Amino acid sequence: MKRFPILLASLLTAAAPMLAQTEETVPNRLLVTNELGNYTGYVLDRVNDIRFGYVEGEVAAKIDLDGFDLNVLDLSITRTPSCDGFKITVIPGVIANQLTSDLQAISYINYYTSDIYYQDFSGAQLTGLELNPDTEYAVMTVGIDRFGCECDVDKVFFHTDAPEIVGNPHVDAVVDETTLTSFTMTFTPNEDVTAYYCVAGEKGTLQSQYEMFAPMFGFTNFSQMIQQWGLEETQQATKTWTGMSPNTEYEVFVAMLDINGNFAPYEVYEVSTTALGGPGEATVSITLGEYTLTDWWGEMKPSQFITFTPNDQASCFRMGVYRSEVYQESKDDILAELCSDPWMPTANWFFYDTLTTDFQIDPQSSCVALAAAKNINGEWGTVTELFFTTPDAVAEQAAAPAAPSKKIRARLVPTEKRQPGTVPAMRPRLAPVLK
Repeated sequence: MKRFPILLASLLTAAAPMLAQTEETVPNRLLVTNELGNYTGYVLDRVNDIRFGYVEGEVAAKIDLDGFDLNVLDLSITRTPSCDGFKITVIPGVIANQLTSDLQAISYINYYTSDIYYQDFSGAQLTGLELNPDTEYAVMTVGIDRFGCECDVDKVFFHTDAPEIVGNPHVDAVVDETTLTSFTMTFTPNEDVTAYYCVAGEKGTLQSQYEMFAPMFGFTNFSQMIQQWGLEETQQATKTWTGMSPNTEYEVFVAMLDINGNFAPYEVYEVSTTALGGPGEATVSITLGEYTLTDWWGEMKPSQFITFTPNDQASCFRMGVYRSEVYQESKDDILAELCSDPWMPTANWFFYDTLTTDFQIDPQSSCVALAAAKNINGEWGTVTELFFTTPDAVAEQAAAPAAPSKKIRARLVPTEKRQPGTVPAMRPRLAPVLK
């Protein structure tokens, strides 16, 4: 091991820009930052020296999984020559699949356990588990070297056995009616179903939503998410989903329980809302309204009202308002974001009907309002640009002075609460896309 007491000063000088150092200030903290951006800090007066060590080869505890049930794993653990000790834990596969680096995996291992083992194990058992049937898991270890550093991660995936299902649980589903923004279905369980749950989502999106929500809500398999967010029934029932998007394909997932309370394999049914728009070019007209003082959460501020009107070929549209100089500097990026689809269902990403809303914009501000629409075939039409400059003053300003604002603000468009039988959408956006 080498010691570098003199090197400390040069290291601190290199770190000075990060600390916003000025000629009058001298750093008095040492920050060691890892690749995740997390750092460990030290008061310099308490730092004696900085040392660098060397460890040869991989530091890992290799896993050999021999067998498992819902409570016990049969395995062997073999340390590499440079591995002094290791930690071990089991986490759901849906979480383990999202860990893209050893540091991320180590943080999860440390969350679940602090126990360190300093020997190899052959034919051992990892006990005290409460695993769910028909679920993917990962057993993970992190090797610890002679300096106490947590180093390499080893990971083995396994899938628990599905439970023995009593009978043949099944729920039949029939689409009764569809409209632009709703659909109605009737569900009929057979005699082997004790309870069932129905949840709807845009086609092809529920798997990614499961991966996002599983760590938050503790889901270990897909049926648990259906149960959490779904409509619960025990007998034949007719259900209506409202507030859906026009011209959109949906999937309705049905999870069902047998007489012992075990999940049978879930079932999926497809349904589409009525089409909106046409095959021609979809466009949006933009009209400026009044420029007046309005109440922005307790402050009277100048507002520019704007109306966005899609044509009869539009199936949906997006809009935004930018300062002219910002738009000119980043036009390509702004237009690419405007004419884009969300990576998963997001509230207020698309709009469908004529919308009038206001934007908090100061007097004498040069701006541009943008809008673009997709037709029934999903083809984006020409982007509408409306450049405008707000008036020199608001008529009512003398009576009620307005506090200036450096940024354009948009009125939040009210959004309905999550309706039962759907997975929560991403956080609602502001009505337009603003910069």
